[in-house]
Amino acid sequence: MATYTKLSSGSWRVQVRRKGRYVSETFLRRDDARRWATETERQVDRGETPTKSRIARLKTFGELIDLHIDDMCDVGKSPRRSKAVLRHRHISDQ
Repeated sequence: MATYTKLSSGSWRVQVRRKGRYVSETFLRRDDARRWATETERQVDRGETPTKSRIARLKTFGELIDLHIDDMCDVGKSPRRSKAVLRHRHISDQ
């Protein structure tokens, strides 16, 4: 069962304890925390190792920029000029 805690920063910490396994992640939105917890519980039930959150899997600064731009688009905001330039530089470096 998942436990949700609202932190003083406004973020949400979700903890999943299931079949002797314990994992936790922190999210800005409760809906994201709920989705992650549900998927994590399913993985544990199937005997799989729970996966890390999307942000924990990032390996480069460019991936972080892409995640930020995706999140901004999800809430209906377009990236400002500086972020668009960074994204362009990141793509041209590949």
